[in-house]
Amino acid sequence: MRDQDMTDTATLRETLQRHGFSETEAETYLAVVERGSATASTIADAAGVSTSYVYDICDRLASEGFLSVDDHRTPTRIQATDPAEAFGAMRSELDTLESAVTARYEQQNDDDNSFEVVKSRSTIVKRLEQYIDAAEDEIVLQLPSQRLPEVSENLRRAHDRGVLILLSLSAHDESSSLLPPSGPSSPLDLDGVATVARRGIAGAPSLLSIDQQRGVVSPATMLSWDHDETRAITFSQEAIAAVLVGSYLGNYWPIGETVAVARPPDLPLTSRMFRHAVLAATLHRRAGTELRAELYARPTGTDDAFETVVGEVVDVRQNLLDPPASDFGFENSLVVDTGDRRLSVGGIDAFLEDYETKQTTLRPA
Repeated sequence: MRDQDMTDTATLRETLQRHGFSETEAETYLAVVERGSATASTIADAAGVSTSYVYDICDRLASEGFLSVDDHRTPTRIQATDPAEAFGAMRSELDTLESAVTARYEQQNDDDNSFEVVKSRSTIVKRLEQYIDAAEDEIVLQLPSQRLPEVSENLRRAHDRGVLILLSLSAHDESSSLLPPSGPSSPLDLDGVATVARRGIAGAPSLLSIDQQRGVVSPATMLSWDHDETRAITFSQEAIAAVLVGSYLGNYWPIGETVAVARPPDLPLTSRMFRHAVLAATLHRRAGTELRAELYARPTGTDDAFETVVGEVVDVRQNLLDPPASDFGFENSLVVDTGDRRLSVGGIDAFLEDYETKQTTLRPA
């Protein structure tokens, strides 16, 4: 056996143990998987256990759906279940568990301080810095351009982590310069600060949302004028974040002007935030890269179990990057050809598309 094969086997064994297999069960299961179908004695020799113990282990793994035991034949044959089917059931159980735990977590948060009124500009800037540093997948940020230097390093760190950053910069009124001219001499250095940066409309409210879970919203004047009596609100409710981000992308983002776009992200790219996948697909397709998508998805409007759907990305509907290719502001979807059908796919809780997806992986076709 090659060293790489031994390393892969050891890694698989350890991963199976982390998910409830004993060391002997993991060794036995992998022995069956590597052979597809075999007798108990063959599996016992490969796993280094007694034949009687193999029967005990395989009966338990069969009850969990990982194996099947055909004792109508002599000698008895043990066969591995298709891993997509075997682990699909485990994944479905984890989805159910995640939903139940999330419901309790959100209920606990509802009793907590989900909203906070903030009076101090310095406190707002600190909140912006803290939230940006905590972002894992997505940052949606609109603020006056003069405030960008205060959070630019935080944004650069997030960008280096692979976070999708949609940034809109504006001035307080029409008489002010919204954004310095782009280029090396620009006082506002946008290199590495955002995935897409736009010149926003004057007087737009300030907004930060991270991972569509929590953030800050305030009138434009609070971060623009030196003396202002308005207040900002921090929030930590996913439902509120979804409404605010949807309204922003549908109303403010489309009327801005793009001033900076990052290069396409490295592939393969895996993201639970669907907008990240949509923007990455747009950038790569415009660069001439054909893409294949692996989607953990299910038909919209159903309680079906999520399953892996694989196909070629043949179209993208989006409004994140100019020129837009969508019928309305917050439409973002992929059209995937699976070989026997074409599916439109949206993010979680999609309602227009054929499928909704919890996780998307993009690879070169």
